Amino acid sequence: MSETIRKHYHDDEFDAKEFLNTHFSPDKTSIIEESLGFPTRIIHELASTGQLKGDKLLDISMGSILYQLFSVSNNFKEIYVVQMNDDSFTHFKQWMDKDNKANDWSHAAKRVCHLEGNRQGWKEKEDQLRKEIKGVYKWDNHETNGLDPEVVPQVDFVLSLWIINAISKTKEDFQRNLERFTSRLKLGGQVLLFVVLNMTFHKVGNHRYFMLTLDETELQELIIKAGFAIEKSSVITAVEPSDNVDYSHLSFVLARKVKGA
Repeated sequence: MSETIRKHYHDDEFDAKEFLNTHFSPDKTSIIEESLGFPTRIIHELASTGQLKGDKLLDISMGSILYQLFSVSNNFKEIYVVQMNDDSFTHFKQWMDKDNKANDWSHAAKRVCHLEGNRQGWKEKEDQLRKEIKGVYKWDNHETNGLDPEVVPQVDFVLSLWIINAISKTKEDFQRNLERFTSRLKLGGQVLLFVVLNMTFHKVGNHRYFMLTLDETELQELIIKAGFAIEKSSVITAVEPSDNVDYSHLSFVLARKVKGA
């Protein structure tokens, strides 16, 4: 079967299960220490040192990934999740409901428990997260902000992994989408972004999906233009070869909202 390019993963057919197996399965991907290990270490460090603050957190990440939420489950009382497409929404809800069809995230929960000094077992960590997730919403691309202000509460923190490049065709789209992602973020609240750099595609099955190409300077300029002051950032070089992605670096940026509603 020939490979096809999809411009936006949330506009075309998207196999959430295959996406997770391709990029986040410890048994099936060579880039697990970059796709999952890097964010897990950074979020744990920020969370354990008190750099992530607030009561309510909103997560808008790619596919139905949830490993990033294990490390923040000790810091936030309420967690809200936004999914971009129907298949990702379904898979996330399956995990919430302990459905036997749900994706297995035990390897991620065990990793976080190890970083935290094994204060609790991985099953307890998963159950703790389920209790703290107070809402799972579907993104509405027809809404001005993508999030219904009468449904999604204001939050103190927004966490987003790997997704803004996937839904943005241009730099202007990236800035606009960041503003939409953080429309429910309080002034003075924080956003933590994980973004791939110098990337053009990622593969799911036989399909190649479009990714907006940005370098580190462009990324930081767009974050500032969106009304944020950067508090901390870092970049790592890709070291694991993979036919499924073509990024050169991965980055994170922690920023505070200083402008906007």
